[in-house]
Amino acid sequence: MKDFAGNREYQDDVLPELLKRGRKIEAAFSDGETLIGATEAYHPQKSGFFMFLADPKSNNTRVFVVNKNLRHIKFL
Repeated sequence: MKDFAGNREYQDDVLPELLKRGRKIEAAFSDGETLIGATEAYHPQKSGFFMFLADPKSNNTRVFVVNKNLRHIKFL
């Protein structure tokens, strides 16, 4: 996280072409949020994985995704 205050109004840009490493994915969560990014370690039987977000201006650089909170994951 870059800034704890964040910006509720900001909408992430979907720029998967900027990702240089990992497998491009779209992660949809049970709360309705969707993130676009890349991962090098997704495995559905593990507890989770790190995801690098596609938007360089996003407040988050990298997030840990807990698999049980995913509604679905799509490879782009």
